[in-house]
Amino acid sequence: MSQNSVNPALVRRHTLQRNRSFITIAACTLLTTFLHADCAHDHRSSKNSGLLITDFTISGTQTLTSAALARIKDKLIGSCFNEDSDELEERVRALFQDEGYFGVVVNSLHIKLSDPLALPKPAMLEADVLEGQRCKVAEIKFTGNHAFSAAKLRSVFPLKRGDLFQRDKIAGGLESIRKVYASNGYIDLSFVPQTHSLSDATIVLTVAITEGPRYRMGKLEILAKKDLADRLGGEWQLAEGAVFDFAYTEKYVDSNRSLLPRGFTAESVQLVRDCRDSSVEVRVLIEATDVLSQRKPKDVECEPQSGNSE
Repeated sequence: MSQNSVNPALVRRHTLQRNRSFITIAACTLLTTFLHADCAHDHRSSKNSGLLITDFTISGTQTLTSAALARIKDKLIGSCFNEDSDELEERVRALFQDEGYFGVVVNSLHIKLSDPLALPKPAMLEADVLEGQRCKVAEIKFTGNHAFSAAKLRSVFPLKRGDLFQRDKIAGGLESIRKVYASNGYIDLSFVPQTHSLSDATIVLTVAITEGPRYRMGKLEILAKKDLADRLGGEWQLAEGAVFDFAYTEKYVDSNRSLLPRGFTAESVQLVRDCRDSSVEVRVLIEATDVLSQRKPKDVECEPQSGNSE
């Protein structure tokens, strides 16, 4: 055989190896595409599973305009969710309730996968929905509130009499109430919202409140070198025995960024509640090597109590 001759077996082997390399690269590229699928909003409990909603078809509605349907669809399409039909059905129901259709009924929900091997799996949803009447707010009532008047609590709600009864705004109003109480020492607050539908498509919302004890400022402990501890201690505005503001820690950290280490957050401050005297001990952990910083006292929670503890 001459030096310029080509071994056919060797050519075939090189070609096969090259093709295998191309296949491997293509497979890795495809897998990478699936693993990095863009989710407009990611509601999955695990990033290694779930669905990517690519389309959403709604049937059965009687009064919704195309614009209203488009708003509902846009809140699901492009987002990722757990592969759970019950959870998706609840999300569809919530989206209609956000539009004021509080009594909506989701008759059926079907998930159609376009690629079961992808991650997340692209899926089309089909829902049969009877939206019912669009409801408005008749009245917002409160029971069990002693620390704040009904007028005060009602003032932080984004909904007033005659507004659409929208689930997301009700949730926002309840969160606003929680913040009002927490900033005044009530961290064990609990509430139960109850609804009563009237014949004119209006709803009475009653919020049953259990306030729990009112917490006060206990001991302040700053674990840092003495000079820094003295400066930070001088910046702390809650005196021992004062009503504790559970939002104050974050404000304190934000206003003292120049004194605190880089990356220090409000989560680095330990709040230890004492149920026996309804007090809160505050520990600001700066020196991680300090022997005291190794102590990690647990936040002892109290059972909610009715009434107002002063």
